[in-house]
Parts: sequence; C-alpha cells; structure tokens
Amino acid sequence: MPAPSRTAKVFDALHSPPLTESSPEGTRVTVRVPVERASTQMAGHYPGFPIMPGVLLIDSVRQAAGFALGCELRLWRIVRARFARPLLPGDELELSLLVTHERDTRVAVRARGTRADGQMAAELSVVLEPVVADA
Repeated sequence: MPAPSRTAKVFDALHSPPLTESSPEGTRVTVRVPVERASTQMAGHYPGFPIMPGVLLIDSVRQAAGFALGCELRLWRIVRARFARPLLPGDELELSLLVTHERDTRVAVRARGTRADGQMAAELSVVLEPVVADA
C-alpha cells in the first residue's frame, strides 16, 4: 500500500499535461487551467460573486511545476503574490512559469497568469520543495 501524501489535494488543476521546455534560464512551463475546475471552491468564495481563490492559483503553479519536474512539490515560501484581476466562472487561465533550481533541493518559480481575454490575472514568485516520503 503506498504511503499517504503529506500534501492536501484541494483540486486537480491539470486537465491536460503542461508544455515544458528547457531554456538557459531554467524550465519554462505553460499550462491552461479552466477556472470551472475550481467551481466547488468558488461557490463559497464571495457568495453572489464567485471568483477563483488565490490559494488555488498558487496550488495550480505548484501542480504545474511538480509535473514538469516529475516530482511532488509543496509550498515552502511565497516571495510575492499579486492578484490583479479576478478569475470568474467561464474564464480560462494560462499560466506561464519559469522554474529554476536553488542551491539546495528547492526550486524557485516565477509565474504569470493571464485570462483568456489577454488581461493579466496574477504574478507570483514562490519557492517549492520536494515532498520526501517518510520511511
């Protein structure tokens, strides 16, 4: 029986595999997230005006980076988070990430989220670390 995960799975942001590309700066990752995938969590996030919670946007970045690196990651630190425009039901979020390795096992991720209308929804800078299974 596999060991249980130590990270909560709030929702599955990745309905299709992210596109990944190695570059001199790091690993570039692009993924589209239909906002409807968060409809359960949106229902109570501002009743009467549902928007995608910022924590789900951060978790989408975590999931995309983990997929690109082939390992489960957890949030270690939020360096910067700017939420510029709401993500509403029916929107599609395009996340563009740059994943770079730090001196230890952690990875730094800079992400930009854009709505289908071309407007920037969010800019994030986070540090993630691999989840190590307990023995």
